[in-house]
Amino acid sequence: MNIFVDENIPQQIVTQLRAEGHQVEYVMRQVEDRIILEDAYKQRALLITSDKDFERLVLGEGRPTAGVLLLRVSRIIPIRDRAKILVNVLQHRQNELQGAFTTLTEAIIDIRRPLSWT
Repeated sequence: MNIFVDENIPQQIVTQLRAEGHQVEYVMRQVEDRIILEDAYKQRALLITSDKDFERLVLGEGRPTAGVLLLRVSRIIPIRDRAKILVNVLQHRQNELQGAFTTLTEAIIDIRRPLSWT
């Protein structure tokens, strides 16, 4: 799976995703969120972020997406365990994430389709 990971996600999670065989681009630049979203869409990449502004862009403004996963797992959970939660979701729900806006916590996974999604 082609993945963009926003700079607000710990590097250790990026390392784990790569170890699991995912093609990951770590977006470590100060660029507007809408540009990151557009770049991910053009490359058909799932965008993983902890920035809630992407929810407004995708669900509020209807900007196109190849998929956004908003990672909201508690920071009191060790990074390696947060990475395991994420990897598990990617392994078992990959098809559902495409084109969707997904919020992932340690307790729930909420997959929503933007209104413009077909």
